[in-house]
This record gives sequence, structure tokens and C-alpha cells, in this order.
Amino acid sequence: MKTLFCLTILLCTATSEIYDIVVSGVFESNNTTYNYTQSREYCVSQNATLATLQQVTRAQNTSFQTCRFGWVEEQQIILARTTVNKSCGSDHTGIIKQAPCGYYIAPTAYCYKFKVVRGVFHVDSPSVKYSLTFAEANSTCARLNATMATENQLRIAHGAGFETCRAGWVAEQKVLISRIKATKSCANGTTGVQEYPETNNTSDVFCFRSDLYFTDVYVVYPPFGNSTMTYSEAMQQCLSLGDSLASKEQLRRAPTPIFDGIPGWSKDNDVVQFSSGNLTVTPCVNEPSQLAAAYCFNPNITYFIPVSTKDDKLWLKITTGCIIACMCIVFLVVATTYITENKCVCCARRKKPAQDSTLEKDQGYDTTKGLYLPKWNKAGMYIPKDDMFHQILSYKNIGPVSRA
Repeated sequence: MKTLFCLTILLCTATSEIYDIVVSGVFESNNTTYNYTQSREYCVSQNATLATLQQVTRAQNTSFQTCRFGWVEEQQIILARTTVNKSCGSDHTGIIKQAPCGYYIAPTAYCYKFKVVRGVFHVDSPSVKYSLTFAEANSTCARLNATMATENQLRIAHGAGFETCRAGWVAEQKVLISRIKATKSCANGTTGVQEYPETNNTSDVFCFRSDLYFTDVYVVYPPFGNSTMTYSEAMQQCLSLGDSLASKEQLRRAPTPIFDGIPGWSKDNDVVQFSSGNLTVTPCVNEPSQLAAAYCFNPNITYFIPVSTKDDKLWLKITTGCIIACMCIVFLVVATTYITENKCVCCARRKKPAQDSTLEKDQGYDTTKGLYLPKWNKAGMYIPKDDMFHQILSYKNIGPVSRA
């Protein structure tokens, strides 16, 4: 019966899920590992949701800990520890993030436009200096999500400090140059917005973007209708507009803040966003195809400890205990059988018969196997069963002795 009970426990341990601890609604999955998508599906199958980093942190602050890394909603693989254990978290405590943790996708990217003032910027000819016709200049601005700047827009930019040492087309089909400082090598030392002599009706071009009127950074979105893009795709998007990814420092120095809550790539290979006008770095993420356990959250199960254990080897302890118990039971059965069949001397309690002189009437050993029942005569005298003497007859019955 005991053996059957142990085997039942062992079978249940091997086929059912045992949560070591549930704190503040947070628990970790069984020994199966999942990728990020599968971990969310698993928690739904347990009438729960994939726990957020904040939920696991709150549970960890209330004694929740595990010894296995698991997914959370923020696409991070973490480990919650409250006590030091070399085999669990390498003696670290708190919320431990699994490495490598980086950035793989983002919905947008932040680009930086070099030398743009009041939305006006200069675009060089792609190959030979001053080689764009007016039509080519117009299409060049269009490819950069811009329009050809007007003479007035160029003069406004000049008033705000915009100058170049190269001329360019404007919308009025003029070739102009904007100078603030007199330099002999630039426009022969003249200043202001000056008309520049055409070179075979070709030149560079001045473009205009209204969204860059007060800033030099802007947001770009993935091409071809995609919802996200990688870091390399973000770099290519900015490059296609003649710009580069903006660094965190350039974003902080932006004259006007960008809308809050738009995560995007930065030049530093980080995903950043603005929050209340302040630039914040979005937490890193793990590759979604990685395998790990899952941290689930169910608000209806606030605190539950079905098994009290200090480690994750409960099944091994139960198995070892059952094996030892079975061995003890087998040993006892074998020992009992041996003693019974071989009539062990030490276990058979045979009584030593009393001396004839002390044996009294009506006392015997008929209940003990192998001992005889004493006989008694009418006179109350004891007659041994195997006595070597004959019973002496009464002297009255003694006849004459015959002689041989």
C-alpha cells in the first residue's frame, strides 16, 4: 500500500504542474520553455496574462523568487531573486535581466538634418558640382519629402543665420547664394542673398520642409507599409532622405520637443522616446525566438504556496524517498519470510520442562508443540511417559516367586 502511494505521488509529480510559489498573482510556468509568442499563449491557457515587469518586481519585493529565467510582457527574459544562491542568478538578487539584451525592432526612427534653418537646407548635386537642371532640382527635393525653397523662404532662413558657400536653384527658377560672412572664396566676398551666375543652366538646389521650421530632427516610419524596422533599416531610411540617425545628444538639443510616446531608433543603437518633453531610453528586449519559462499574472490568485521547498528539485527528493521506502519494505518482507520458514532459534520461545519432582497435577505442555502431556495415576502420583521403571503393583497381588 505504501509503495502504491509513493508511486502515485511520483506519477503526479511527473505529469502535473507544480507552482513553487504564487505571490501577488505572479507565478512561473512549468519546466517547459517557450518563445515570446508561445509564452503569451501559455499564460492565456492558464487563465492568466503574461506578467509585466512591474508586476514581477512588485511580487519580488514581497518574497517571490524563482530559479529559472522567464519572459515578461516587455519582451524581456528576467529572473526574480530575493536570496543569494550561486546556482540561481550567480549570487545576485533583485530582477536579473538575461544577456544579451538589446534592441531588434522599433516602429520609427529619429533622423537628423544637417544645417537646416527655418526649414531650408542645401542639397549638393549627386556627382559633379552644379550639375542639376531645374527639373532635376525639383525632383531631388521631392525625393527628400521636401519642396523647392522659394526666394522668400531662403531670405527668412538667411535672417536666422543660414549661409552656404554653394549656390542653388529656388522655386522662382533663380540660382541664389546665401552669405552672412564676407569670404573672398565664397561669392567673391559679398554677403546677403545674392543671385549667382548660372553654369550652363545647372546648379545645386535649396529645398524646404515645413516640419523642420523649428527643429533639425524628425521621425521617419518603416517603408512599404511595415509596422516596425531594424536598426539597419532605420539607418537606411534616414540616409535615403540625405540625413543620418539622430544621436541622443542631438535629440536632447532639439529646439522643439517631438511628440511624447513615440519609440524610435537613435544613432546610439538605442530605442528612445520623449516623455513629458524629456528623452528616455526604452528598456532593451530579448530576441523573441529565444526559449525561456513564462511569468504569468492572475489577479484572482494573490498568494498560494502548495509546496514548501527551498529549491527546484522537489521531484528528485520525492523519487529518492519512494525508492528508499520501497527498499525498506522489500527488506522487511524478505526478512520475515526467512525467519518464518527457517524457525529461527532466537525467535521461537520454547519453555524448559520442569523437573518431575516439582511438576504438579493438572499442569502440562499440551499447548506447546513437541512436548508431552504428563500422566497421573489415581493416587496422584506422576508417571512419566517413557519411564524406565515398571509400575510397582500392590504387595497383596505379589505371588510366589518362581525359581528357575
